[in-house]
Amino acid sequence: MKTKMFFIIERIKYEHSSDTYSIHDNSMYDLTTAVRKLLALDTLNENKKTSYNLQEVSFSEVQEPLILNDEVKNSEQEELPF
Repeated sequence: MKTKMFFIIERIKYEHSSDTYSIHDNSMYDLTTAVRKLLALDTLNENKKTSYNLQEVSFSEVQEPLILNDEVKNSEQEELPF
């Protein structure tokens, strides 16, 4: 059984534009480590516009190769306009 992994998502709220989201430290963590880091970030965070949340990492695994049908194989690519 594979261990579930989590990202810590950093959200920054802006008044006059869309909120931004990024993966904190560009890393994924097991649940225990992710919760520890999340609590530490929340404790140290003094900026009320920044918040942190956990997001489970999920990658879909492909069991079989994708088989192209005749429609895709025989389609002609149009020329580029330049």
